[in-house]
Amino acid sequence: MADRQEAPRLHHGPTGPARGDGFLGDRRVSPEDRTAHPLRIARIRPVTADAVTVTFDDPGHVVGGSAGWYVIVRVMLEGEEHRRAFSLSSTPELAQPPAITVKRHPGGVVSRHLVERAREGDVVDVEPAAAGGFDVGIGAGRRRTLYCFAAGSGIAPIVGVIRGVLALEGGSVVHLLYGNRAPRDAISAGELATMAADHADRFRLSCLFSSRGARIDHRAVDQFLTSRPPTTADVWYLICGPQGMNRTVEARLRSLGASDDRLLVERYQPPHREGAPVPYEGALVRLQDHDCGGRAAAGDVLLDALGGPSSPLHYACRSGVCGTCRALLVNGEVDPGVPFALTEAEQAAGVVLTCVARPLSAEVVLRSLP
Repeated sequence: MADRQEAPRLHHGPTGPARGDGFLGDRRVSPEDRTAHPLRIARIRPVTADAVTVTFDDPGHVVGGSAGWYVIVRVMLEGEEHRRAFSLSSTPELAQPPAITVKRHPGGVVSRHLVERAREGDVVDVEPAAAGGFDVGIGAGRRRTLYCFAAGSGIAPIVGVIRGVLALEGGSVVHLLYGNRAPRDAISAGELATMAADHADRFRLSCLFSSRGARIDHRAVDQFLTSRPPTTADVWYLICGPQGMNRTVEARLRSLGASDDRLLVERYQPPHREGAPVPYEGALVRLQDHDCGGRAAAGDVLLDALGGPSSPLHYACRSGVCGTCRALLVNGEVDPGVPFALTEAEQAAGVVLTCVARPLSAEVVLRSLP
């Protein structure tokens, strides 16, 4: 008979709006700050065989932001602009220059360019940082316990948060469960090991490798939590990795009673979705406050119908993950797709992500959001 492990007990501290998740949110920069700024690549440092950390020279401090936030990078390739959202792996609270850690993906146009072809000295357009799923509010005087779950390149935003918490929150404790295929694939492994040694009383690191038969599943989550009881009343949970791991960890934590305002998930992969309704081909999609619009071709999302790159709507990931292209549905019916970046309150209020939503009625009227 398999051993039965006692379910861990989650501890709840203060509750309340910790991330600015009210209607329409305040997680992004204002419209006047959305200009992309040309920044020189100061350094490209390989961190694994297929990932690099790109550090930008930002003398005007235009990126700003906080640890765990993201930036939108724009690159021109063969005459076409491509945009991609990348989490900051740097820690702005420590006055570090902005840096992103990029893993090469076979179908990733921008990631392959940055990993394979970009060079130090190149100039790249970068938009100011905006808050994503990890708006944790690092600050002196805070005292909390953070349980972090990361896999692969999902460590990028988490390492910036850990670095800031250890440096600025003397009363906080951090526990990290980090999964990879093999030790050679572990991004930031050296820095994490150094931080664990330098802050042995406040930072505990646990690594799992699938090549050795260990994965971040619900049993690993239970063991991780029970072996590391919280030392503060305020307890936070941060998750970032492939969608399978995210779902597993999030579901387990919710089943154990984790509260929404202390359970933060950063997603960077859109899920596979079956059984979606058939879009309305030829639907007129209008952006009310900009007096513009267009017809949706077969399979078009709302953003395509509005002109894509020429649309007045701001966008980045085109996969429902970053939340940049939000708009308010004023009239009509849409299939929302899988809007990972929206809260339930935003969806209930009629907010859609134009990069994944498709028209289901003859006319769809939208209003852009700040």
